[in-house]
Amino acid sequence: MVGREGRGFPFQADCDPHHSRQNNMRHSIRRMDAQRMRRFKTLLVIRQHELRLRIKDNQQYARGAEPEPDIVDQAASESEKGSLFKRSDREHQLLRAIDSALDRIRAGSYGKCLSCTKDIDERRLAAIPWTPYCIQCEEASETVTR
Repeated sequence: MVGREGRGFPFQADCDPHHSRQNNMRHSIRRMDAQRMRRFKTLLVIRQHELRLRIKDNQQYARGAEPEPDIVDQAASESEKGSLFKRSDREHQLLRAIDSALDRIRAGSYGKCLSCTKDIDERRLAAIPWTPYCIQCEEASETVTR
């Protein structure tokens, strides 16, 4: 049997389509990974932008709040400001986590657990795209901190 190009390789004609399919599949997997990475990056950038706007709005609201003349209104206003500051703290922490995830994307380490360096399950990344840890390491750290 003579191969496609007449070089005398008996199985070349049969193997080429198979190798071609494998190469195309490898290429599509890499492209698919790049597409997923772009999707995660887009999600993170959108969330980052939303948080920055919300933080800015909360700061402007807190600065512009007028003192209430009534003591009951003052207490309600102080309580509202307190919960606003707590929410703002959580939003700042989340913003730092998102910034860190975007840094990992740029560095090429996104999707790897910072603790054990294993791949983070894609379902976990879909749910919490800024997570730096796989579920096992996250649960282990929560157990230690309790």
